[in-house]
Amino acid sequence: MASIIVASAPLMNAPDPGSGRETDCLYGESVTIHARDGDWCDITLETDHYRGWLHASAIGTLPPATHRIIAPRSLLTTGEDIKTPAASTPSWLPMAAQVHAASNGITADGMMAIEGEAGRIGYLPSRHLMPLDGSVDDWVAIAESLIGVPYRWGGRDSIGIDCSALVQLALAAAGRPVMRNSSDQEKTIGKTISPDDGLERGDLVFWKGHVGIMTDAETLLHANMHHAMTATEPLKQALVRLEGLGLPATRFARP
Repeated sequence: MASIIVASAPLMNAPDPGSGRETDCLYGESVTIHARDGDWCDITLETDHYRGWLHASAIGTLPPATHRIIAPRSLLTTGEDIKTPAASTPSWLPMAAQVHAASNGITADGMMAIEGEAGRIGYLPSRHLMPLDGSVDDWVAIAESLIGVPYRWGGRDSIGIDCSALVQLALAAAGRPVMRNSSDQEKTIGKTISPDDGLERGDLVFWKGHVGIMTDAETLLHANMHHAMTATEPLKQALVRLEGLGLPATRFARP
């Protein structure tokens, strides 16, 4: 199966760079190629079964992934020493990128060798990596690490991210794959709860076309255009503002 070989690549709704962005494909994720139109491929991103058009230059063959990135962004260096130059193609990897770690383990400097299309491509800090079958205890902390990342509709990496991608990437670090769009997440994640019973860290709040994560009983974390980035604010404030736009909360859920 083919893989994404660049840090991040936009999945478009047509074989045209000017068409609408659907989502982002991240390094190491598997894709199924259905057809080709010039330099573009009609693909399905196997992570969440999203289908669209991806430039062929983003697709290649990688060894099977063993780890995922759990830091917002991780720099690939050419050597074990962090002082060595950055690697090239790619020089960095975003959260949720998937990599193949070499079998010689963690170096004395706390780095792990990463192998790509043509063998070793560089080293990553081991603290930025988690085995694919591992999970973090506090997935909300993963989402909180993306505070300040610019909002981008359809964005799914630490250059720009949208509300549902924030939820998807954070829950993936907890070993809980979920669907890509907020409307699908609202239908499928967790159990419905009443806010009158009290909200907890990790609860989700849904609106039509939007979702946020509670960091505590009163504070909402969400990637949103009002702040133009991933930000926290009092839930009551967000409820009033969105209600004023004709968007009442539609569901409260506990994953």
